[in-house]
Amino acid sequence: MNAVFGLAISRAETDRDLEAMIEVRTAADPERTPPRIENLRHNVTRAGNAFLIAREGDQPVACGFVWTDLPAGHAEAHMVVVPAARGRGIGSAVLAELGALARTDGKAELEGEVREQDGPSREFLERRGYRVVGGEKWLSLDLARAELFPPEAPERITIVTRAERPELTNALFAVAQEGTADIPGFPGPTTYEQFRSLEIDRPTRKPEYFFIALAGEEPVGYATLDDLGRDAQNGLTAVKRAWRRRGIATALKRTQIAAAKRAGFRRLITGSEERNVAMRTLNEKLGYKPEPSLSTVVLRGPADVRSERGHNGG
Repeated sequence: MNAVFGLAISRAETDRDLEAMIEVRTAADPERTPPRIENLRHNVTRAGNAFLIAREGDQPVACGFVWTDLPAGHAEAHMVVVPAARGRGIGSAVLAELGALARTDGKAELEGEVREQDGPSREFLERRGYRVVGGEKWLSLDLARAELFPPEAPERITIVTRAERPELTNALFAVAQEGTADIPGFPGPTTYEQFRSLEIDRPTRKPEYFFIALAGEEPVGYATLDDLGRDAQNGLTAVKRAWRRRGIATALKRTQIAAAKRAGFRRLITGSEERNVAMRTLNEKLGYKPEPSLSTVVLRGPADVRSERGHNGG
């Protein structure tokens, strides 16, 4: 039973539910491009993934998700409450539901992000025993003003798109495994199912914006973009260890910038784990500027909300 009178929390499964999630996310986080419904439809089908929508009557007031299919002792989770409904226990109720789902799948902790500048949300979680375990520094590139450099590939390297060479898809998994293994804080190792779901099958990760670096016929690196509508978002840039420090990542990212500019996107946005100095340095070299309004801190804490330390807010 819900502790908040009149609040109904249910699984988000239909398009009506997913549209309500987008409404909540847009109201709670107007600085970020709203999620695309086609991505939400895709994510609903991911193993261990559950979306929740909270309503008061017909009015959506909060939403969240939990993803338990991780090779780690924690589940990934996120929760937002519309500003007008905060301070009435709604956040606590949704967090309790997310924690219960995580515990059912054997996860004792939840890990998620909050905006770096969102002090109240961070305090809400810290009062419940959550602690900071990392952060994502975000940057953006204004494509109208971006200076284009020739995306010249290093010697022996050619760059193609996955739209041009779809038969390379399975071979890209080895690149993803090496690339994600070296990202600080990444809950690896990446499984093939996760690679397919995140990098290949997600609707906004279009094959014409998926750039592959080839040495002969061997994929040695790749870089992806998500089509968010007005903006595009850099996804993973991965290069096999034996091929690093040869300019491959730079060539891939310059190819991305040129393609995004030609496609008419307003800007490119990207986030890097704060300890990933190499990627942050490369992005800044290519003209990306800090975007503090999008930067986040990552917190982890108990999935059992009885560890709330006696606080009743939210």
